[in-house]
Amino acid sequence: MEKNEIVLLKVDEIKGLKKEEGIIVKLLASGENVSLSLLQAEPGTSFEIHDHEEEELSYIVQGKAIMTIGDRFYDIEAPTVIKIPPDVKHGLTVLVGSDTLIKLNAHSPPRRSALKKKK
Repeated sequence: MEKNEIVLLKVDEIKGLKKEEGIIVKLLASGENVSLSLLQAEPGTSFEIHDHEEEELSYIVQGKAIMTIGDRFYDIEAPTVIKIPPDVKHGLTVLVGSDTLIKLNAHSPPRRSALKKKK
């Protein structure tokens, strides 16, 4: 995308990357100062504990999960907003019996490596 380009995208047309069984991540857009991604996780799945140098703001659109941030556990459900500082370990487990978790993530600076395939 060009620096001053205006872009309109249909989320359903953006290819996602399977991070784990039952977990898809889509990089929706990336600008100079922020990137926006969408996480979809089926009930009973877990997203690995990880950290990164970017600040993360997340909006839980749908579903329920237990989220680990640092050394604490949080019960989260839609609608919830979460701020995770840079370099803080975090991950989540979607509760069995809940809806598919839909989580919108903004990272600043942009998280250009967010969609690398797991080895």
